Parts: sequence; C-alpha cells; structure tokens
Amino acid sequence: MAWPPPGLSAAERVAFGATVRSVKPGHFAREDLPLLTAYAAAQVQERSIADELAKAETATAKDKLWMAHGRVSGSLTKLARALRLGAMARDPTRSRRRPGTVEASGASPWEWDGAEGKPN
Repeated sequence: MAWPPPGLSAAERVAFGATVRSVKPGHFAREDLPLLTAYAAAQVQERSIADELAKAETATAKDKLWMAHGRVSGSLTKLARALRLGAMARDPTRSRRRPGTVEASGASPWEWDGAEGKPN
C-alpha cells in the first residue's frame, strides 16, 4: 500500500505522515486509508480556515469562517475517534486510574486570562 496515497497535496501528505507516525506500527489497517485521507484533508482545511479567520476584518466574514471552522473541527473530532487517535485509545486503562494520580499539565482553564493568554 502506498503511504501516503497519491493525489494528496503537499500539506495533506505532511499531515497524513504525521498522523501515521503518531501511533504505534500496526495501529492502522488497509481499510483505514479513506479515513486517514479525510483526516489529513480536514487538518489542512482547519489550519487554512484558522489562518483566514485571523486575517478577517469584517464581522460577517468572521461569522462565516467560525461556522466553517466549527464544521471542520467537528469532522476532525469524529475522524479522530473513528481512527482511535485520542488519549483514551492510546491508553485504555486511563479511565481506571485512581482520582488524583495524574498531575495537571498546566493551569486550569478558569485560571487563564483570555485577553493576555497567560495564567492569572
């Protein structure tokens, strides 16, 4: 099987390769190829929309871009779950750990100042 498949853009090939390398060998089967291809395309679309959103100047343009971003983000989430790319897929015993045994990776969301982008 060709990895990545022909027909992907350069950015999609990079996203495809990064996704395949993010999991253990043997994680994906041949029948996962269409989902992997769609996931790579959705990653590129999400980044493109986010870049356009950062440059948008009118409220109308931003509203349309936010709607498109939401749809693509939802697709990414569904595809990631189908491909078992999340933390729970990598470590199925994660939900069985005792409470308090996992340290937080940073400040809690409610401790962040949205305007400054750093903890209060």
